[in-house]
Amino acid sequence: MKKLRLTGAAGVALAGLLLAGCGVPGAGSTATDGFDGPRITERVTVEDVAKLGNTTLRVLADAGEEDTLNAAVPLFEKKYPNIKVEVATKGFDDLMKTVVNSMSGDNAPDLAQGNQGYGTDGPLVKSGLIRPIDDIARTYGWENLITDGTLKQWRWSAGGSIFGAGSLYGISPVTEYVGVFYNTDKLAKLGIAPPQTYAEFTATLDKAKAAGEQPLMLGNAEKYPASQVIGLVQGQKTDSRDVRSWIAGVPDTTVADPGTTEAARTVQDWAHNGYFGPGYNGISADDAAAKFSQGQGVFYVAGSWNAPSLQESMNGRVGFTLPTRDDGTRATVGSMGLGWHIGAKTDKLPAAVAFLDLLMSDEFAQSIADVGRTPVTGGDDVKAASPVVEQVNKIGTELLADDGQNFYLDWASTTMYDTVGAKTQDLLDRRTSPEGFVNGLQDDWTAFQKQQREEAAAAEDAS
Repeated sequence: MKKLRLTGAAGVALAGLLLAGCGVPGAGSTATDGFDGPRITERVTVEDVAKLGNTTLRVLADAGEEDTLNAAVPLFEKKYPNIKVEVATKGFDDLMKTVVNSMSGDNAPDLAQGNQGYGTDGPLVKSGLIRPIDDIARTYGWENLITDGTLKQWRWSAGGSIFGAGSLYGISPVTEYVGVFYNTDKLAKLGIAPPQTYAEFTATLDKAKAAGEQPLMLGNAEKYPASQVIGLVQGQKTDSRDVRSWIAGVPDTTVADPGTTEAARTVQDWAHNGYFGPGYNGISADDAAAKFSQGQGVFYVAGSWNAPSLQESMNGRVGFTLPTRDDGTRATVGSMGLGWHIGAKTDKLPAAVAFLDLLMSDEFAQSIADVGRTPVTGGDDVKAASPVVEQVNKIGTELLADDGQNFYLDWASTTMYDTVGAKTQDLLDRRTSPEGFVNGLQDDWTAFQKQQREEAAAAEDAS
């Protein structure tokens, strides 16, 4: 929780681009995977973009992308002076609620961010509002840069009924995940080294509580932060492939497994034993970060994207870790960043491709790192913006190598975001048991998958 569709409309829009004389480099017209629009088989050039004439590229993004876009847009407009980039940003919740309508409007963005899974990208794909980018990823080598397993978070079957297989609909230049921030002064005062393993982490929580400290800072007013804590523990106890298969809707999979149930019980016990302090369900995520930076809590389980602001607000007195499993590998809630999608209605395909190329380039990777994010390009030449971001980047590389990004549980259905949030609050308040928590998620999943099968069957009958 944080931190896609082929139709005739896409073919019409892109074919119209060709008819207007705006060349699509290397474009062919062969149809594969249900997509009948022109393909990108050669890299877009400055001359290709210049053929669009003086025009505007419309971009819709999450508000958290502002620093990245402030760095990218001037570089893009300098290289492609005929293009004016018009950026609109929205807060995450607002973007998720409105992006489908935005992409279906008469003045739809050329590029937009969605969110992986059935909740947001699913409707975008099903409605034919975004273009598959397999051809672009192949031409620019992104398929070689990012593993097949990781790319599945943007793959959809034709019609958007199956998540994790089929055509590629999105890409991101960053990776992010949930880990553990710690107050270096408090650990030093307790005489405790930063924990590296899960066993060390849980032992440190007990020691902090015994010493009169609040072990964990949590603000769960938005309902999702506590589910990230559960996801962190789930990563210790459940195989990543099992979690991702359930999220993708693989038949006969379940989240009501012993590992996830144990994770729910562990976090429920932490709440009952006062590890989160008082009133956590009434504290917002932003206020929790502020309280942690002011010295409340020894640890703070949160997304890696919080590193830059915590580095600044804590004057460097912050560290970051992701406890390893018994076998030394890492797994947790995480994914690539919010996916970038090309609108099916765009008549500026060369410019949209060029903008994605800039974001994904090795040359831009340092700019991404400079704003405290973890780029997937650039290699060893990229330098982190601060010590805590350096820890985030190093661990993030290890997490990807271990194939330990479990994705987010709310991707599993169009209603799972609300279900996970409500069930997590019930779990922490002991209004439901760990078994009730996982069964509630499974009931949502089962109902949604049944609906998916019925819709797919109806569509097949209609064709």
